[in-house]
This record gives sequence, C-alpha cells and structure tokens, in this order.
Amino acid sequence: MTQDRITVGEVARPHGVGGTLKVNPLTDDVRRFEKLKSVYVDGKEYAVARVSVSQSGVFLTLDGINDRTAAESFRGKSLQVKRENANVKKGRTLIVDVLGCEVLFEDGERVGKVADILQHGAADVYVLENGKKSILFPALKRVFVSEDYEEKKIVVSRKAFGEVAVYED
Repeated sequence: MTQDRITVGEVARPHGVGGTLKVNPLTDDVRRFEKLKSVYVDGKEYAVARVSVSQSGVFLTLDGINDRTAAESFRGKSLQVKRENANVKKGRTLIVDVLGCEVLFEDGERVGKVADILQHGAADVYVLENGKKSILFPALKRVFVSEDYEEKKIVVSRKAFGEVAVYED
C-alpha cells in the first residue's frame, strides 16, 4: 500500500527575519523543490510563495509565514507533498516505497526486511534487519532479480548478494 503523501524535507531552522525556512532536503534532486506549489506541515497545506536553491541549501517561503517567530515554530518539522506532485522520473523509486520491503532469495528464503537506506556514494546501501543481525548490501542491478513495491517484496540473487553483502552483529 502506498502513502498519499511523502516527506521531501525537514525544516532545519528559520533563515532571516522574513519567515523563510532553511530546509534539509530528503531527495536526490534538490531542483524538485523549484516545482513545488504547496507543502504539508503537520497535515496542514501551505502554498509555496518562493523557493531558492543554492549551494548553501534549499530555502522556502510559505504563504502566511511572514516573520522569524512564525518560522521558528516549523523547526524540525517534516515537509510533505502529495505523491502525484513528487515528480518521480520513470524507472525511479521512492525510498518510502522500498522501506519495509521483504527481501528474499530466488528460492523464497527470507533474507530480511529493509529497515533503512544509506546514501553515501555511487549506490544506495540497503540495511536489512532479520531479527539476528543487520545486513548491508549495495543496491546494484546485478543483485536484484525482481522488485514489487506494491507487494513490498524484493527478490535478490543469492550468488550476487553473497558477493556484496556485509553482515553486522
């Protein structure tokens, strides 16, 4: 089951005195913020008045948030958008859809459940929990046999998985 809204960022702090928010983006493409018309914070929809994306970060100004005091109340809050406004390119998958997926070998043996995804380099690293230990593996095409995010199921090649997986105690 997919979520109607997805989290795209978290408010880090107010920026300046005019109500602008500095946002920690939770996306691989910060330019997506430039297309936002509205965001949800604590279930309430806010129109996006202005967006600025630079090397120093993503800055949003929301209608009705006009001073630093009002902006301060947003510190640490998640920014969400409707799923259909997420601008996901064909062939790409949202992290929220991968989290919670059961990972299985081709023969049906359970490997674990995706508990986290680390993004630190050339490939995302999936963190699996299986009750005994954590297992980390890079999300390389050669590892995957099939993915069904609606069913929350990922099938991996036992051979390829064995070559790249790291087991933690």
